[in-house]
Amino acid sequence: MYKILKVIHLTAGLIGSVLVLLMAVTGIMLNHRSLIGYSSNQAMKLQEFIFAIHSGHIGNISIIWLTDLGAICMIVLSFTGVWMGLNLIIKKKRRMKR
Repeated sequence: MYKILKVIHLTAGLIGSVLVLLMAVTGIMLNHRSLIGYSSNQAMKLQEFIFAIHSGHIGNISIIWLTDLGAICMIVLSFTGVWMGLNLIIKKKRRMKR
């Protein structure tokens, strides 16, 4: 069971961290738009694209499921991390009793 949890934890961690990284980077870019540029049309198109990714709507395509997947990964990471951590503590206590 522990090995299965490690695989689930690793997979959720890899997928979730990429999605959280995407949301964090686009969020920072939106907060500091001056770094992208304000005046040119190309800069405005880039800002619109970044906002579209961050909000989950690129044109008529909804990618909100990606943010949902990121949230689910974080939930899975929380549960599997707590479970594996408690499992290690219990194993250590059992070893100490022997």
